[in-house]
Amino acid sequence: MNIRLVLGLGFSVLGLLLYVVGIATTAWLSTAGVENGLWQACVLVPVRVCAWWDISTLSAFNHACRFFALVGALLLIPGVVLGILYAVKQGFTDKVYMKKTAGGLIIAAGACGFLTAAIYTGYLQANTVGAVPYGYSFYLTWVQTLFTVGGGVVCLTA
Repeated sequence: MNIRLVLGLGFSVLGLLLYVVGIATTAWLSTAGVENGLWQACVLVPVRVCAWWDISTLSAFNHACRFFALVGALLLIPGVVLGILYAVKQGFTDKVYMKKTAGGLIIAAGACGFLTAAIYTGYLQANTVGAVPYGYSFYLTWVQTLFTVGGGVVCLTA
């Protein structure tokens, strides 16, 4: 089995985990007692109470972030699955297009995650006075970019 392919898929699986946790949790913005995410906002005092965002009241930047987050997830999952299938069946078939397709999907998904975080950052930096209190979900989405794009490139070159 190709060790570089396994390493690339390992990075991609880690990137997938970071991506899913990053876009699904509510800590994109985190201040004392309040968390805002892509999908809902939560108040943490005295108990955690969350409410979904009303899609009709969201601004264009929220829609763009949500769009790229979903497209990235929809690209990353089949990319990782296709890469794993190629790695498992590599001895039985030599279909290089599976490896290249998997690597391309993984890289495209990482780019979508990057765009999600970049749009979110750009909008908040331009429209917020002072420091922006980013939470762990925001940082996980940035970090996943390194793992998914890096893993996709390693898969392509393996």
